[in-house]
Amino acid sequence: MGLGALSRISPILVVMTLSADELQARLVAAGLQRHVEALLGLAATSVRLRPRPVEGEELPVGSTKLGGRPDLAPFSSWPSRAGAPQSFVAQLNLADTAPLGSQRAVLPPAGLLVFFYDTYDTEQQAWGFDPADQGAWQINFIEPGIPLVPTDFPADLPEHGRYQEVQLAGEHEVTYAPWESFAVDQLGLSRDERFAYAEALEDREAVIHRLLGHPDPVQGDMQLECQLASNGIYCGNASGYHDPRVPALRPGAAHWRLLLQIDSDDAAGMMWGDVGRIYYWMHTEDLAARRFDRAWLILQCS
Repeated sequence: MGLGALSRISPILVVMTLSADELQARLVAAGLQRHVEALLGLAATSVRLRPRPVEGEELPVGSTKLGGRPDLAPFSSWPSRAGAPQSFVAQLNLADTAPLGSQRAVLPPAGLLVFFYDTYDTEQQAWGFDPADQGAWQINFIEPGIPLVPTDFPADLPEHGRYQEVQLAGEHEVTYAPWESFAVDQLGLSRDERFAYAEALEDREAVIHRLLGHPDPVQGDMQLECQLASNGIYCGNASGYHDPRVPALRPGAAHWRLLLQIDSDDAAGMMWGDVGRIYYWMHTEDLAARRFDRAWLILQCS
């Protein structure tokens, strides 16, 4: 195995798939004139991570990518839970994504973020609605300048938990708050207005990997779920949302922010539930303090 230093090697593209003017026109056409300013005010920049299957040799050490072998600090241990190794999902070279602007004052300008998730069980039991799921995922932050070692899979990591290497290329992309989100809920839209807003936002692309910004949810809001589950409230059914602790905890949902969204991706051999997505979330205070061990993960599928 070779040693490498963190370097900026992934291609960077700058695009914006839906401008504010385009969304405003859609909202007006949908009869949402009175909500245009508020909805546009929720816009957040992100880095859209476009998959580019690797041809031939493995990517250079420190690449932004899905799957393959992770690049870890020398002598670091492979993440595990209850004695079972977790799957390497993705790594992000922050020097690749920093020029795109969305991480400024949110993430370090350089370094490597390495994401793991517990897929030892083919049923992927950790969906994030159960407080007991904590520990079923891990994010490692490797400071710039630390040597990196391409690290082989543990011998006892099952084949279904070993993903194919896929390069990720970053694009600047503005995102808008999902129609089923804590932020939109605070605006008081009617049910019909929410549905109209959802149609205005529709993105027909099948695979969407994303750093920061708003998520592309499959099954509704995640901010309140992160807030409650991370504070010990089971959210696997409606009863958790009627817990007497909820009123005091609910305002804190506004402080949860998407860190990384990873889609099901055939090129990498990744399938989350039934063609779903996994979402790594962080509280804004923890994100600012780089306490990546306090991240929360949600798995959603249709």
